[in-house]
Order: sequence, then C-alpha cells, then structure tokens
Amino acid sequence: MLTAGAALMLAGCTTPSATGSRAASEEANKQVPSAFTQHRFTSADGTSLSYFRQGRGPALVWVYGTLSTWDDWRDVASRLSPHFTNFVLERRGRGSSADGMAYALEREVEDVLALMREAGPGASLFGHSLGGILALEAATRRPPARLVLYEPPFPISQRIAPEAVDLVRTTWKREGPDAALVAAQHHIFRMLTPEQLEAFRQTPQWAKQLGMMETFLREISAVADLPLGVERFRAMDTATLVLLGDQSPHVLLAEPAQALAKALPHASLRVLPGQGHVAHVTAPELLAREVEAFLTEH
Repeated sequence: MLTAGAALMLAGCTTPSATGSRAASEEANKQVPSAFTQHRFTSADGTSLSYFRQGRGPALVWVYGTLSTWDDWRDVASRLSPHFTNFVLERRGRGSSADGMAYALEREVEDVLALMREAGPGASLFGHSLGGILALEAATRRPPARLVLYEPPFPISQRIAPEAVDLVRTTWKREGPDAALVAAQHHIFRMLTPEQLEAFRQTPQWAKQLGMMETFLREISAVADLPLGVERFRAMDTATLVLLGDQSPHVLLAEPAQALAKALPHASLRVLPGQGHVAHVTAPELLAREVEAFLTEH
C-alpha cells in the first residue's frame, strides 16, 4: 500500500519535506557563481573595449584602479553575483581592451559612461582607487542608482609631487620596471614597510604589476594634475558609500575619503577594520558584505 507521501510523489507532487529539500537545493545552486563571459563595447572616441559579465539581478558596474586588472576583482564580484549582474570593466590599455591615441582621464570617464549605458537604466557603480575618481566623475553626468567609492585618491591638502612621478619615470627608463615600482612604493604610495615591500616583490602580483608601468605612469601623472579638494561634487544627488581601510595612509587615502563623506550630500563613510587599500585581496568577504548591504538597503 502506498503511503500518502509516495502517492503524492508518483502524482508529480512533493511532500513538505521534499519541497524543503528541493528549495534548499535550488538556493544552493543560486549561490554557485556562474562563469564570467567576455563582451565588447565601443567608447566615445571609437576605442573598442572589453568587459566581463556575470550574475543575475540589477546591474553593478565595477571600475578598478591603477596597477590592477579586472581579474583582481573576480573574487569580490563573484560573491555578489547571486543578487547582482556584474559588469567588470577591462580598462583601456589592458588585456583585450584597445588603447586610444592620446591618454587623458576624460577618455576613461567616457569609457565608464559607455559601460553604464551598456548596463542599462538602474545600474549601480563601484570604483576603487583611480577607478573611484573615474566613477565619481562619470556619476556627475549619468547618476547611477547607487555609488560606492573605495579610497579614491583625490588630492585634498596636497598633490602627488610631480618630482616623485618624474623620478619613477626616469628610474623606469634607466633601470627597468622593478626598480621603478620600488621607487613608486617609496616616493608615491608609502604604504609598505621595507619588510613588507620585500615580501611583496616575491609575489605573482608584483610580477604582474611590472608589466603595467607604462599605464601606471600616465595615470598617476593625471592624478597629480587634479585640482585640490572635492567641493565641486557637492551637487551630487546619488546615495554614496565611501569605504576606507583603517590601515590606509592619511594624506593619500584617508583625507580624500573623509572629505568626500563630508562634501557629498548623501554620502556615508564606512571604515573597514584591519584593512588597507586592497581589501578585495585581504578581506573579499568583508568587502562584498559591505557593498551588498549598502546596495540592498532601503
């Protein structure tokens, strides 16, 4: 004799316990990130660029900083993919993205705007480091649903010294990329102790950054030319989360984050405990959690 549960199963139905098991299985499947797929789009100056897409739900555009690639953000973005459709920009001059004839930050802002159009209405925008500068500039022209800025290095009390940039450029030409990147750590970033720097030089990330010195120098030169302060963004009407690691250097990164949190009328500042400028590497779960909480709050 069939039990009630067996009869329901043969009829194509499920018992409450089976329903729960199936629901749990479906929920587990939702948590498994889908693969990133590569797509192309064209920026305002005709440059063909690439982006990587993954996930489901509202669009979230990611813009990373200098000495970085889209792959550095794969982990954090994947953690948000069950609830957001990621559009991770492959910035010009990197990977399969082409480069323009003459570099300017304005061209990169146009790249972000073009990808925002590709993502469609209602997209949110995340920018890290130089990518945060590009994201905020783009947001003034095409406001996103929400904006996340992780330590964009706007000059507040002082600019990056042109002499420091020239020193790194001269070192690159005379001694090569390894010596130039060491010089950049000493004279521009000033984030690592000698022991930390030596350990960093033994990592695959250091080797990858050696191949990005040309784009780094043009980007850091453009940042050094930015005007002091962020008062020009006071008219921003977008809800914004400003992220700051409590281990990040004051003048280069903490000052800008604090200034933006005060200047932007709808901004809040969130400090990441125990983190510096690369929480996407050192604490991807924490960073993803903060971003998701902000994007989903009502």
